[in-house]
Amino acid sequence: IVFFSITKLISFAVPAFIFTSALKLFYKYGDERKFTYPTFLWDRFRKIYMPYFIWVTVYYLVYVFIFKFFDFKFANLLRYILDGDLSAQFYFIILIIQFYLLMPIWILISRVKSTPFSAIIVAIAFAVTIGCRMFIPDTAYMVKLFSSYLIFWTLGMYAGIYYESFISFIERNKIIMYIGWFITAIAHCVLSYMDVGGLIDYSFEPLIVVFFCFFSMFGFYTYIKGLTETLESKGKGFLISISEASYDIYLLHCLIITSVYEILTFTNLENLMVRFGINFIATYTLSIVWSVCQATFYKNSIAKLQRNSARRTSQKARRKRYL
Repeated sequence: IVFFSITKLISFAVPAFIFTSALKLFYKYGDERKFTYPTFLWDRFRKIYMPYFIWVTVYYLVYVFIFKFFDFKFANLLRYILDGDLSAQFYFIILIIQFYLLMPIWILISRVKSTPFSAIIVAIAFAVTIGCRMFIPDTAYMVKLFSSYLIFWTLGMYAGIYYESFISFIERNKIIMYIGWFITAIAHCVLSYMDVGGLIDYSFEPLIVVFFCFFSMFGFYTYIKGLTETLESKGKGFLISISEASYDIYLLHCLIITSVYEILTFTNLENLMVRFGINFIATYTLSIVWSVCQATFYKNSIAKLQRNSARRTSQKARRKRYL
């Protein structure tokens, strides 16, 4: 029951990722700044899809040649890259790319500065999200479809455009957010557990889930904003290092979870809490240390190349002046 409840309570993570991705993008592009679609796509491909492509390949090679889960087939590797099914966290990349590909549509919508129009867009996004979650029977397919998360992207879009108003709103209503989270969290956990036990037909789960995610995102954002401001003054360098490595941590951590699981299974360790503790410590420690070191090395290498390039340009300019 404890593990089941924890799983349900953190199920707002992907909607929160969608929300914050939209918030960050439209905080940047929501002020009528020029938007160039090819440049945007190249930037997203370079920063998001290329690391994903590399890590899917690494996972596949480890699963094939170390864990012997299946035989190597290039067609299967290509399929895993395209559908994100190789590891639990990869489907998010397939999902967020759909929003990126449709970016011109979101830009056009965001340029309409009308409260009634915005309200209509939010209502449509809510209806589409609930409809997809209720009427698409294949859950594995549904979670990778952008329309299943449209309300979270739309809310993030408007939060980014009107960021100061959004911050003011959540600070004024944080008690309501916390109470809403508490009520929907209990409902989400209890009703889901009763559904698993066969006691009820939880057909209205998408509605509860969407409201639970809504209150979770806004409540968490309210709390984490103050916490971040406090921590930045005490450990800014460390936090920035983790921030710069966060995407690599996200891509890597499931490989460590799987590896530790296989090792613990080989040692015949069966105690659930001990296994969880070992996996928890190993996953966070190794993924953070590896990713932070990798990000730091990359950043320093780029800085060194830029300094060398600037030095060569300066030397070339001096030679020209001399000649």
